[in-house]
Amino acid sequence: MLGKVLGFLAQIAPWVIVSSLGYAAAFMKPSVEPLPLPQPLSEPRDLFYDVAGSESAGYWFAGNSGVVLQRGAGNSGWVRHSMDKAINLQGIATSDSGMVIAVGNQGWLFRNDGAGWQQQQLPVSDIAGKLIEISWIDGRFWVVGEMGAVFTSNSEGREWTDLGIDGDVALNDIARSADGRLWITAEFGTLYRSSDNGRTWQEEELGYESLRSVAFHGQSGVIVGNGGVVYTSTDGGDSWQRRDKISGEHLYDVIFDGERWIATGNGGALLASDDGTRWTPINPEGFASGYHARLLATERGVLIAGSTIGELRGDSWNHWPEGVE
Repeated sequence: MLGKVLGFLAQIAPWVIVSSLGYAAAFMKPSVEPLPLPQPLSEPRDLFYDVAGSESAGYWFAGNSGVVLQRGAGNSGWVRHSMDKAINLQGIATSDSGMVIAVGNQGWLFRNDGAGWQQQQLPVSDIAGKLIEISWIDGRFWVVGEMGAVFTSNSEGREWTDLGIDGDVALNDIARSADGRLWITAEFGTLYRSSDNGRTWQEEELGYESLRSVAFHGQSGVIVGNGGVVYTSTDGGDSWQRRDKISGEHLYDVIFDGERWIATGNGGALLASDDGTRWTPINPEGFASGYHARLLATERGVLIAGSTIGELRGDSWNHWPEGVE
């Protein structure tokens, strides 16, 4: 009898197994616990448009798709930040107290006081609402952008005053001269200045090429723009002289680093001048041939943000992040 029972069980056992597997496939959902993937510090698609900070507080690079790279104070390491909005961050600035503010497309603004990022959208045009640049000037944040957008705020960066300029024009950069006037470079060769801290603006046409950046050192001023155009002033901006084009590339930024003027732009353009009128190319080994948008003078050299980021010391280039190509 026992033999018959065992024989019967042997016959039905395969069908029981198959039926069990079929039941599991139909009614049981497999669960897989995903392993966290390490976030790379730098990715090939990263592009950067601005840089801000200091050696004592650390440096911040604003880039595309809502990415900000942070280099800790004293090179204490790198951190990659990703905003909730995957928009291009065009500008970034830091206050004396360490507030970091990044601005970008569609009027979005991201603020970090050390406790994480908070987002805010400034009232910009629905037609063209890109915020192009933010600067920390004499205890206030200043933002400029498309459709004549101009905003300013105190060091908290929460409440913003609209000081916009009427007109369909993109504003590219803002700076203050030694006499306290504010200056904005804009499209179509337009230069704006204000003697009352932005309440009213006066317009001057310098040419037809878009003016990208303006900087001052004492009574000397330099403007660079599309097509390698350069204007200089020796009287604090009262008058501007057009110089011979110094490059066939668009120039996006100019600064005085404490010893010389430096300009950068598209196609790996990188130039230096002692007086703003006679320029010579800088060709550091390893410097990328792509675009570079912004410069920042530091205690040790000049930081550059663009298709690559890094530090220019003299005529030598150090790619950042260190060890990442």
